[in-house]
Amino acid sequence: MYKLFWAKSMGSMTPDVLFEEIGAQYEKILVDVQNDENHGSEFLAVNPMGQIPTLVLPDGTVMTESAAMVLHITDRHPEAKLAPPAGSSESARFQRWLVFMATAVYNADLRLFYADRFTTDASAVDGIAARARTDLDRYFAILDDALDPGPYLLGEGFSAVDVYLWMLASWHPDTAQLFADNPRIAKLAKLVEARPAVARVWAENRED
Repeated sequence: MYKLFWAKSMGSMTPDVLFEEIGAQYEKILVDVQNDENHGSEFLAVNPMGQIPTLVLPDGTVMTESAAMVLHITDRHPEAKLAPPAGSSESARFQRWLVFMATAVYNADLRLFYADRFTTDASAVDGIAARARTDLDRYFAILDDALDPGPYLLGEGFSAVDVYLWMLASWHPDTAQLFADNPRIAKLAKLVEARPAVARVWAENRED
């Protein structure tokens, strides 16, 4: 059985949704990242780096990096059709957008919300966050263009990269503005949230 260490509104949302979509058996272990005692017990024994999400595979292999989990889960469960066949042109597009989101958009989120981690100069924090916000909006505009004609990143067919995009959009500091500026992303987010698997996960993660 899979074991997913998760925390609210973090990168664990995507693998969580994928397991729900597939109907896979998995155990979820909530990590209180604000509580040192909880954060330091079983979780850090599995992953001393303290990264969320952390996934333990049925054979005991430990995985980090949510994008890597997307690739592994979709490869391990091809019957769910959450990714195109390996080696196809559609697979190339799938991998392109997944890696773009993981390296560009996710990184911009980290720089925006945790700017102090990217400098030893306290006076530079505001500038790092401001540049991250500019980058974030530019990256989402690129993704909005990629959704033409849509409604999903690969066209008519839903895939795991749409879940990843939905997750990143949910982290935007001003989702109303994000959706106003990027109507295709707004449409995708509605379609993704309407899926029962996503609705179940989002109910546990949303910050009310």
